[in-house]
Amino acid sequence: MISVKQIQQYPLFFGLSDEALENLSNILTKHTFAKNAYIYYPGNTGLNLYLVESGMVRLFMINSKGVEFLLNLARPRTVFGLPGLLSQEVRPAGAAALQTTIVLTMSRADLFHFVDTYPQFTRNLLIEMSSNLRTLLEHTQALASLSLNGRLAALILNMVKNWETPADKLELELPLTQTDLASWVGASRGRVNRELNKMQQLGLIKVEGTMLKITDLPGLGNLSKS
Repeated sequence: MISVKQIQQYPLFFGLSDEALENLSNILTKHTFAKNAYIYYPGNTGLNLYLVESGMVRLFMINSKGVEFLLNLARPRTVFGLPGLLSQEVRPAGAAALQTTIVLTMSRADLFHFVDTYPQFTRNLLIEMSSNLRTLLEHTQALASLSLNGRLAALILNMVKNWETPADKLELELPLTQTDLASWVGASRGRVNRELNKMQQLGLIKVEGTMLKITDLPGLGNLSKS
């Protein structure tokens, strides 16, 4: 059984009554996925909502040539799997574990029961959907209006903001290949590699292995608008 204390860490469950939290602890189930394991594929029917307990999940789409394009990353305390779930349509995107990942699942039937029973849960769900839509719109706007180095800078800044990075640290651990990063910003791996090197030469960032540190926050902010 999942503990109430653990459930309370998820924004989706903020403000719920003790009764609701106890009910959640009885219906949520836990699953572990190995690194690179697929949780679901584009075209699967939406059956469950997923909450990340640990690890990281890659959300992606596949084009007509079978090439995967990264859409977003789901980290601990975040939710994924809403598209295609509420309407029980096929999922437009897939999900795969970037590293060994533990997720909690909530069935579609239980989701609707909570929507019908607990107004606060419904409000939280609407906030979650609104946040997901905003992220998608911001990503689309960046692809349409920014240069490649602008898109990379904006992506790095968004990760720092959304991943709750300490203000005095400004560094991220990215378990991503440059191919993954390139698909996220709509460019080739070679171009992304060159732009990251330029950013390091300009003193904006420093990359060591999977660690990326921002060394000039104002400069990176200016670049994200270009």
